[in-house]
Amino acid sequence: MHRYQPRIHLVRCRHTDDSGLHITDLQKEEHKTFIFPEAIFTAVTAYQNQLITRLKIDSNPFAKGFRDSSRLTDFDR
Repeated sequence: MHRYQPRIHLVRCRHTDDSGLHITDLQKEEHKTFIFPEAIFTAVTAYQNQLITRLKIDSNPFAKGFRDSSRLTDFDR
């Protein structure tokens, strides 16, 4: 499991031309960071139970790369 804390970084843009703005060092720019402690959440990064892992993969339409290709029908491939 992994714990996440959302943050928003607002950076004042000093350039008004269309040449593009590439910020390489946030500390050199005028900026403000907002942290939301009430929005901290924990996400599961790996399941210890292999049955749960298989259920999640089988239920996720975007997890084709994790599926056992011998069990797939031609429609699923």
